[in-house]
Amino acid sequence: MRTRLICSEDELITLKDFWDVLVCCNPETDLPFFSWDWFYHSWIHFGKPNGQELAVVAVEDEDQLVGLLPLIRRSCKSFGIPYRVLRFCNTGMTPRNTIYVDTRKNQDAILQSAWNYLFENRSRWDMLEFGNVPDTAPLHRFILDGQHTAKYALIQNQGLISPFLKLTGSVDDYLATLDKKVRYNIKRYIKLFETNEKNHEVRLFQSPDETEYALQLAMEVKGASWKGTADNSRYFQFFRDVLPELFAKKEAIILAVFLDKTPIGASFRLKRNGIYYGFGTDYKQEYKEHSPGVLMLYYLLQHIAQSDGYAFDFCGGDYNYKKQYTDVVHCHSTFQIFHSGLKSRFLYSSKTFWLPLLRKVLHKEQPKDFIAKAKHY
Repeated sequence: MRTRLICSEDELITLKDFWDVLVCCNPETDLPFFSWDWFYHSWIHFGKPNGQELAVVAVEDEDQLVGLLPLIRRSCKSFGIPYRVLRFCNTGMTPRNTIYVDTRKNQDAILQSAWNYLFENRSRWDMLEFGNVPDTAPLHRFILDGQHTAKYALIQNQGLISPFLKLTGSVDDYLATLDKKVRYNIKRYIKLFETNEKNHEVRLFQSPDETEYALQLAMEVKGASWKGTADNSRYFQFFRDVLPELFAKKEAIILAVFLDKTPIGASFRLKRNGIYYGFGTDYKQEYKEHSPGVLMLYYLLQHIAQSDGYAFDFCGGDYNYKKQYTDVVHCHSTFQIFHSGLKSRFLYSSKTFWLPLLRKVLHKEQPKDFIAKAKHY
């Protein structure tokens, strides 16, 4: 197998079709947010403006793309000392990350080729940071295996715990499985909304020609959100770029609820292979009493049950309100990996010894997401 680094935009563009074929051939990675388009625009809007460089590791077998580790490189500082990190592109929206591999090939060989390449070129980085790797992913097992030839140390932290619910039958069948109090509240809000003296409406936007209107509507809601005001310009420009293709593939939905033609809540969802993925829900603070979040979840589940869907992945963290709807979760881990170089060793010791010691001296609470550390020097 031959492994190379994609570090220019032109090279990345030539990979588009091969990238998407590789992603779709594996059920584990056949997800809309693993597409070339999603990664490319994530880097364009959230990586490149911050000086982050492309560092995509490509594994080829007989000139065929069989593996991809979609990384970027960023510069950081610790105790005033600069260092370089290879990591997945962090948009704040991509819920999980992994290596993409061709399941028709030897997966361990592909993983080993990418791993060897990274360590053979360790002069390019001081730390690897693999955020939110699913606990079920081969990459997760491979990192913890410890049987690699390269000398390294690692820190494992808990990543996202994402609730996930399945629908078998109608939305009413699903509601019947919930706690009586939760079921009562949902039905109460639905009844209040559907019998409201004001004109009420639920709309689903799913076509390319609705992109701009749907985004403007979502922007209006987000501007008056209960989450507070923030600069969302990059967020909306990102979706302006990715939505037309997602809509064209029937892989995106923007759901909105209205009262008297005024949008009071909007939510963005992706979908593929019968699974819907949550990517942000907002509602106007002044309409909180109508519980727009509950309304949008109910109408989305109704749409899923009536169409070709069977599941909803919340994607985000396991907040208390989500636990009302399901006790099934996807677990992830975040890994920080260090090689045997002097600066990399310093980073590892500072994170595993000096910072914990400093917190102890200052009587500060230690991070709760720590799982384990290991050294294979």
